[in-house]
Amino acid sequence: MKPAYRLITVSLTLLIAIPALCDEAQKAEKQLHRLTAMATDGTGRRVVSMTVADNFGVKRPDLVTVRRTYNINYGDVFIAQTLVKNGMKMDDIGAQLKAGKTMQQIANENHLDWKQLAVDAKKLNTKMEDNLYRHFINGKADAERDQAEGYDPNIDGVTADNSVSQDEIAEAQNTYLLWKDRAAKNKDSKLGTGAEAAARGQRGDPVHSTLSSGTDSSSSAPPK
Repeated sequence: MKPAYRLITVSLTLLIAIPALCDEAQKAEKQLHRLTAMATDGTGRRVVSMTVADNFGVKRPDLVTVRRTYNINYGDVFIAQTLVKNGMKMDDIGAQLKAGKTMQQIANENHLDWKQLAVDAKKLNTKMEDNLYRHFINGKADAERDQAEGYDPNIDGVTADNSVSQDEIAEAQNTYLLWKDRAAKNKDSKLGTGAEAAARGQRGDPVHSTLSSGTDSSSSAPPK
């Protein structure tokens, strides 16, 4: 192949690949924003914390330390933990964050598979909703776990948690209220999470609606 033709071929490949990469990254970011938005409230943050910790096999207080040290939301924590799983060291990620890079830049420079991340983040959100439902069914178990693990949602908060839009927070509130209401209806019945998962498949995603916004960091109120 002549050099000119080779250059044209490479250029065309890049023109096709770059938009595809951006599209996959946007899909992943959408899932990560759902995770971040749910963590804007104390109860949601507790559930997100345990879901992320269980997914990566890490201690929840360690996640709090990372978040507070580098001011990163749970969406970025998910990216960071994925990079660590792929071989990076958290200290190296932290050093780059301190130097001014974003988590997305670090991910791109280390060839993160955004397509796979989107798949994994979607699965995590599904698990998070299951844990949210279980919390409303039996919040005492989560409180006991918090105490045993030394986790406090009141100190597990950073300014980066506010990086999501009001629409994303409203969507998180819809999800929160849906599972809270469903748990209240089924708390005294024998309907389990398996049946709830089937119900979720029938309902699709929570209905998007504009809800009143505000600030409430208590552990019993939905995200606002």
